[in-house]
Amino acid sequence: MSHRLEFVYGYHGCCKSVADSILSGSDVLLSSENDYDWLGTGIYFWEEAPARAYEWAKKMHPNEPAVIGAKIRLGRCLNLLDVTAYKSLRDTYNILKENVSCQLPRNGKLCHRLDCLVINTATNFAEKELGLPYDTVRCPFPEGEPVFPGSTILDRSHIQIAVRNQTALAELFAVDVASFEGRWE
Repeated sequence: MSHRLEFVYGYHGCCKSVADSILSGSDVLLSSENDYDWLGTGIYFWEEAPARAYEWAKKMHPNEPAVIGAKIRLGRCLNLLDVTAYKSLRDTYNILKENVSCQLPRNGKLCHRLDCLVINTATNFAEKELGLPYDTVRCPFPEGEPVFPGSTILDRSHIQIAVRNQTALAELFAVDVASFEGRWE
């Protein structure tokens, strides 16, 4: 868990009409609450990766991809880049395993139901029982193909941030996606 006030830049892929509505102030970014979201409930951003956010937006919204940039105050962060954060997730998993009468969900290639359950349980417990709500959850995500034969570096790896508290979004801004067009074709 991170206690310091640290800002990072994150990028959220979406369609242009949503981006325009958010940036004009007539709407807000909505928190994803799917049971398969790997970092649990939150607004998802790629840290320092506007091109990766554009790539996702282009796949999901081929006719009108857009990217919203955000200055994110990590605040009280379940920072899974720090090895000390993993103990609470292991403990939460073990408690769930011992106390849930049905079988725990499993993770699949694109569905992270077990991760979602464990992270949501841990963060909800911290908020409701300890009075310590998390603003953000941050984690590295290895993804893609090796960048060259024999490499363990994958071409879509990134750091993902799930913003659980809207006030962690210190600033939102438009990203010019024109420079990304045709980059991967």
